[in-house]
Amino acid sequence: MAEHSLTNSHSSPITHHLSLIMGYPVFLVGEASEVGATQGELQSAVLRERIERALRRAEEGGTMPLLRERADRFGAVLQEAAPHWLDEAQSLALASGTEQWQLLALNTLPPDFWGGRPIPAPLSDVTMTQELVDVYEAQGVEAGLGGGECTAFFALGESSISGETIFHKNREESDEVQCVYIKGVQGRHRFVGGGDIGNLGTAHLHTENFWAGANNTGSQVPPAEYHDHGMHDSHALRYFAENCRTLDDIVPATETLLENGWLSGGGHSRGSIFVFADARRGLVVEATSRRCAHQWFDGDAMAVRTNHFVLPEMQEFAGPPHPGSVRRFERATALWTAQHGLAGLSLCGEIARDRDGAPQAAICRNPSDGASGVTVSTSSSTISTHDDRRCQTHFRNGHPGYTPGVILSPLDRVCDSDLVSGAHCQQSRNLRGWV
Repeated sequence: MAEHSLTNSHSSPITHHLSLIMGYPVFLVGEASEVGATQGELQSAVLRERIERALRRAEEGGTMPLLRERADRFGAVLQEAAPHWLDEAQSLALASGTEQWQLLALNTLPPDFWGGRPIPAPLSDVTMTQELVDVYEAQGVEAGLGGGECTAFFALGESSISGETIFHKNREESDEVQCVYIKGVQGRHRFVGGGDIGNLGTAHLHTENFWAGANNTGSQVPPAEYHDHGMHDSHALRYFAENCRTLDDIVPATETLLENGWLSGGGHSRGSIFVFADARRGLVVEATSRRCAHQWFDGDAMAVRTNHFVLPEMQEFAGPPHPGSVRRFERATALWTAQHGLAGLSLCGEIARDRDGAPQAAICRNPSDGASGVTVSTSSSTISTHDDRRCQTHFRNGHPGYTPGVILSPLDRVCDSDLVSGAHCQQSRNLRGWV
């Protein structure tokens, strides 16, 4: 985060507050090595801590050789599917004081690496909340409550109050520091993205070609339908962003991933769910590592997905849905479709913070719920048919209950350093005791 002098006695409280949440302009646009170097310099502190935390766990569990093996296997997949990611990762690691294999390993950790209790990223200022709640106790987890439980939905055409596509995602994941950015690697499509620092993929998406996307963990799948050495669902989402100009390219791109054995899943022995929309159509793709099915939406359709397969073609390959996923699917569908013709960004925000069914099955999860996942970020996008500047994404780069929103447009190329570095997210994480 940018440093600011606090010696000016004439600074107003408002000016001082703004100085703590605003960085400086940076560009993640250019050759992959240039993008990686800029990102690594900004994210070095957070990334080093996260990798050190993972390496300590590997030492304790005796899995260090396995980490290196998995990093090599994942690197081999990227060499075929997205070789520029390796260039980016090499520069990112060098600039952050880490090693490329460590970054690759972080993107393909072994099943049950954390023993059912992932260790969350530390908070940067516990003094803000220590009198309200023990912040580390609040981050305790109960594996039985599940993880990776995202909720995504969209509204097309006249189902929204503005007649424009509205697209939303709540991201529930391990409690890591999040970043938001605009990335454009030379020769690839530019996109607005976001996710945990260290993840080479993206968990939120709005491309320069004016379509939005989201990845959700899918159903439990049989062993024959899953392999774990390929791209996870967040990696696949970035692959789509960089290689697909329109929604028509998504299904063929998915088939390419499957045919080459590049797609893993949304978690160990879990499938993947991808949700997309542009100004006129929506698309849902449900996939294992072996096969996929899809459904198109148009007109004034509204759709919701959580973490179990819904398409009839995929039921043969899906285990029983987790009750929490079913509960969130029903709750989000009821809230979203009840406002047909009135859906908008404000409704997205209300649903994003919905706590009905807490702690096991709420759309919004608090750190104190005791689940292995927490709501780490949300994004709400507008995609217009008549005004490109209205194509924007409203991000809450942290828990939606206490994180201020920021707006990014896929037309832009400049990022804020504090959004990329994780400083913006970390300041919001420090406020979690108020929830």
